[in-house]
Amino acid sequence: MSFRAQRILIWWCLIFTTIYGVALRFMLHMLPPPSATWSAAKVAQFYTDHGTEVKWGATIASYTSAFLLPLFVVIAVQMSRHEKGVPVWSITAFAGGIMMSIFLVLPPLFFGVAAFTTARAPQITTTMHELALLTLTTTDQYYIFSWVAIAVICLTPNKVVHSPFPRWFGYFTIWIALMFEAGAIAFNTRTGPFSWNGLLVFWSPLSLFGLWIIVIAVLLFKAISKQQADEVTTAAESPAPATV
Repeated sequence: MSFRAQRILIWWCLIFTTIYGVALRFMLHMLPPPSATWSAAKVAQFYTDHGTEVKWGATIASYTSAFLLPLFVVIAVQMSRHEKGVPVWSITAFAGGIMMSIFLVLPPLFFGVAAFTTARAPQITTTMHELALLTLTTTDQYYIFSWVAIAVICLTPNKVVHSPFPRWFGYFTIWIALMFEAGAIAFNTRTGPFSWNGLLVFWSPLSLFGLWIIVIAVLLFKAISKQQADEVTTAAESPAPATV
């Protein structure tokens, strides 16, 4: 993969991540999420009052919600430089990154469905609302595979030149992976730090996830620039082909 293509994919991720966050905050009104203690009538009234905004927010978020896909393509390409033979850890990281995107893609769809028809039983709208928020916040299913694979690459001694995976980033990734594991507890409580808008289920994972994306993007950009510079230097130092 060309260096230019890798940069484009990283920027694609960063731009789409930003748009997704803006839609989640200002159009879907789910950043932060409303209380899980809302009654069915209050949930239904919310979608009646904000129906147009939510539907357009769902539209925009749907365009951008798979933002992790291009990032993990680049991550897998860079990880493969560390592996000999079949790059199993790179494949694991790529597969996990693709699958975890599903849990960012589905919530806008569910929010849009909740807002699509207001003249229905409030309990049905509430079901879609709860499905959307629990899908968004209990995303423990696939993250672990990508982050364990990245941590293994970071913590395995190697002689790869200009690697974007320093040892400290492995520990950083492990810490974030552990913090994410609180998410599924949101199925069991409606208030407190483990509710879907609580500190340990929503705010901590959201902040750390955003920080992780920024850090890996910076590491990738720096590594790609150094790799490209080495390639240019090597090409300049190569002897010109003999002419007849």
